[in-house]
Amino acid sequence: MATINADRRLVSIGAAILLAAGLFWWSLSAFSTFAISPADAWAGVFNSGQGAGTSARIVAHIRLPRALAAALIGGTLALCGLLMQGITRNRLASPTLLGVTGGASLGLAFVTTGLIVLPFGHDALIATILGGAFAWILVFLLGTAWSLDASKGRLILAGITVAALCGGLTRLLVLLAEERALGMLNWLAGSLSNIRFPEVQIMTVVFIAGLCLSSVVASRLNLVNLGNETAHALGVRLKLLRAIVFVAGCIMTGATVAVAGPIGFIGLMAPNIARLFVGADYRPLVPMTAAVGAILLLAADIAGRAVAFPAETPAGAVAALIGAPFFLFMARGQR
Repeated sequence: MATINADRRLVSIGAAILLAAGLFWWSLSAFSTFAISPADAWAGVFNSGQGAGTSARIVAHIRLPRALAAALIGGTLALCGLLMQGITRNRLASPTLLGVTGGASLGLAFVTTGLIVLPFGHDALIATILGGAFAWILVFLLGTAWSLDASKGRLILAGITVAALCGGLTRLLVLLAEERALGMLNWLAGSLSNIRFPEVQIMTVVFIAGLCLSSVVASRLNLVNLGNETAHALGVRLKLLRAIVFVAGCIMTGATVAVAGPIGFIGLMAPNIARLFVGADYRPLVPMTAAVGAILLLAADIAGRAVAFPAETPAGAVAALIGAPFFLFMARGQR
């Protein structure tokens, strides 16, 4: 039976990766004002559009980095949500519902509007990481997450409250510094339309690091799932594990917000969908969750182009439309 289950998990993971690859390829040509043929897509991906027509160059310089970013950001947010759910033993935990995304957005708003000037480079990335870290600490304090008898509902309630506070402050900053923050309006909806290869390079590093870390701590998260006391008795250093997940979660969420803006609910949906196919073992959950996250954001980006073509709806808005009812459905099953 164990062998059969393992085979089914491998098939599920393989199918998810193939589906993500299919959506990636479709994303290169889907809903474009310029007709893009499979040959154009091939030339754009493998020949950088050189010696080809306008459509191939559009693929090479606009569609390809956008599709890569969608897959990488979706996978990163999904893994971040999986780590958060594992360390809190709460299937509702995610960067959005724990306020990390909201805090990261607020940090970037302070820097973008010029209200805070950081004395080092990469201001946007550092600001989002610090903002997310501040929000997460506040949520854990309000939700008493470090207590062994902490209420899961209280943690999520604290996260929603902090997220709402950060969201309100972010919009207030945009209104008060309108001339400097006009470019943030599209960013606040979670748009992938302006992403280019430098942002893809950042997300590639963050995603690979997040995937490696998640794979390393997967067995420990399986023990945490048995309970904090049991995990401690089996040799898991809970404080160190929580600190690692905290730092990783802030960096992963901060990077996605800095690149594409706040994209909600991917970190909630992907791990829970992945569990339906591979079960609760975190070792197969890691690759499956990453693949599902890529699928969700690629699909959201394609759907965003289709809704009001030739105009575009930001992928973050589409993800929120799907994620909100998903959250309500999941919340019904939580005590």
